[in-house]
Amino acid sequence: MSLTVAAIKAAKPKDKGYKLSDAGGLYLMVSKTGIKSWRVKYRLDGKEKAYTIGQYPDYSLKEARQERDIAKSKIRKGIDPTDERMEAKRLQRIQAQNLFGVLAYRWHELNTPRWTPRYALKVRQMIDRRLMPYLSDKPIHQITSADVLTVLRLMENEGIGETTRKVKNYLQGIFAFAIAEGLVENNPVTGITPALKAVPAVNHQRALPFAMMGSFLTSIDAYGGHPVVKLGLKLLILTMTRTGEVRFGRWSEIDFEKQLWLIPAERMKMKTDHLIPLSRQAIDVLTELKQHTGHTEWLLRSPNTIEKPLSENAFLVLLKRTGFKEHTTTHGLRSTASTVLNEAGFRPDVIEKQLAHEERNQIRKAYNRADYLEERTEMLQWWADNL
Repeated sequence: MSLTVAAIKAAKPKDKGYKLSDAGGLYLMVSKTGIKSWRVKYRLDGKEKAYTIGQYPDYSLKEARQERDIAKSKIRKGIDPTDERMEAKRLQRIQAQNLFGVLAYRWHELNTPRWTPRYALKVRQMIDRRLMPYLSDKPIHQITSADVLTVLRLMENEGIGETTRKVKNYLQGIFAFAIAEGLVENNPVTGITPALKAVPAVNHQRALPFAMMGSFLTSIDAYGGHPVVKLGLKLLILTMTRTGEVRFGRWSEIDFEKQLWLIPAERMKMKTDHLIPLSRQAIDVLTELKQHTGHTEWLLRSPNTIEKPLSENAFLVLLKRTGFKEHTTTHGLRSTASTVLNEAGFRPDVIEKQLAHEERNQIRKAYNRADYLEERTEMLQWWADNL
């Protein structure tokens, strides 16, 4: 006997679940909690099975019968509707995992340990702002060179060529990761450079001519700014370090007796410990600096709070106030030192080691383990004396 809508509505829960049969193997399963589910009983390969269509009233009696007929048509062809649904769900899960947004974040997570926290944050923000609104929900294998070009051209139209170049590099890395995972065969970013506007070369490392160094140091002394900022910039110049390495320096890293400064790997760009010999002039700067910040953790503590290091803009402001911003940057001061020391005849390997540059030649890097401490001690003292 076939079911009626009235019988379905009148069905109430009992102590145990029970069935209300319709025709053609269709029945309504009423659970003890009152949930009503449509199912189809069928046999395939000698086994009795049940295929769940869905719940009532999501599926009406008429719709449940239509779904039963579709399922039985598949069964006659040897297709198991239950297995087919499970496979569809499996493919859906795979597709969800292989969406661009999921893979982009996974690529970022895998690379984060080799980046500084600040750089990792910048990359994440760039992905969120520049890529996710356009590519997040697309399966990675469906993204074409045209899709990538559309995203990058939107950025070009904003006049941010250098940022466009960086985002293109991030995309290159994300798709290289997808290739390694076996999710795509080709990188759609490869070969699109000719379709983008050329980015003008930007010189971020304006080296201060050494002939101007004397007046520069004099102007630092004459400037009436905070002594911690002035001393910090002098320490940077004397040790040829990066801004972040000086700003986040701690007193626990300084050995006055051995005249050494050990910067731990986690704060270095190349993620290896960096031992810096301290010249007599660097020791003098640190001795004076200790009068201002020796009671704190930081070599260069913020003038505004004892718990934080100096602001990242402090040196830039000092360069601007002394009138030297148009001539150099803090990174450019490292270039000045490198140029002068090379011209003075110091060995390039020693200079590069002091600058904490990674050896690009991997074979040379593997066999070049010396830290040239004695030569660097002599070199930095010569540099300080000439300054």
